Amino acid sequence: MELIHIKLKNGQDLIGVDLGNTVGCCNIENPVQLKIHPTEGFYAQSWLLFSKEKSVIIDDKDILMIGEANQRAIDCYNSFFEDVKERQFLDELENESEEDMEASLRAYIDSKEATKH
Repeated sequence: MELIHIKLKNGQDLIGVDLGNTVGCCNIENPVQLKIHPTEGFYAQSWLLFSKEKSVIIDDKDILMIGEANQRAIDCYNSFFEDVKERQFLDELENESEEDMEASLRAYIDSKEATKH
C-alpha cells in the first residue's frame, strides 16, 4: 500500500492510498485530510466523512502537488484508522450484555498488551 500526499490548490493536505493516475486526474482511496490544531498538533479527518464511497477522483486542475507521503503523514494516517477501528469496537459493545462486554473488553486489552512477532 503506497500512501501519497496531495496538496490541493485550496490549501488542503490529503493522504491516501494511490490508485493510480489517469489522464487529467488522480484516483485516491480512503483520503484523509491532515490538519494542524494550534495546541494539539496534527490530526486527521476523513475527507469522505459522510459518503459511502471509499475513493475519489481529483482533477489535475485542483492539484498543486502530488508526492510520496513522509513518515509523519503515514503515522498520522495509520493512527487515524486505528482510532476508527477502536471507536467501532466500542460502538459494538453497546449492543452486548455486561458479561459479554467485559469479556470482549478484556480480550481487546489483552490483544494490545500481547507481544507481536
